[in-house]
Amino acid sequence: MKLAELSLEKLEEEIKGVKDFLVSELSPRMEKLVRRHPLLLYSLRHPQLRLSSPIAVSLEDDGVQVIAAAYDLDVFGYGETEWEALDDLRRTITDLYFTLKDDARALGPMPRRVWEYLSDIIEKSS
Repeated sequence: MKLAELSLEKLEEEIKGVKDFLVSELSPRMEKLVRRHPLLLYSLRHPQLRLSSPIAVSLEDDGVQVIAAAYDLDVFGYGETEWEALDDLRRTITDLYFTLKDDARALGPMPRRVWEYLSDIIEKSS
């Protein structure tokens, strides 16, 4: 075999090794990105609360459950389906709203920022 043929075979082996490595490393990450999609939540489905602005949510499927994440609020909802995860997130946001509302005067800096955001986008009806 000539030297050029040996070098070409070695180069092909190296390229295949790099390709296999990239596929094994990037495939799980790409699959995770494909299973994530953003949406806007326009309602909390609560009789006393109405959103004046939507909440940005990311739906993610980790292969075991669906996670609805409101990263601006640092809260999450979980469920077997997207609807269950969104409903759980709505309940979590509603609970957070009422908890922070009750303790509004005694909140630390981070909870106060969350409360200010929530009180700005949520309108309470009587």
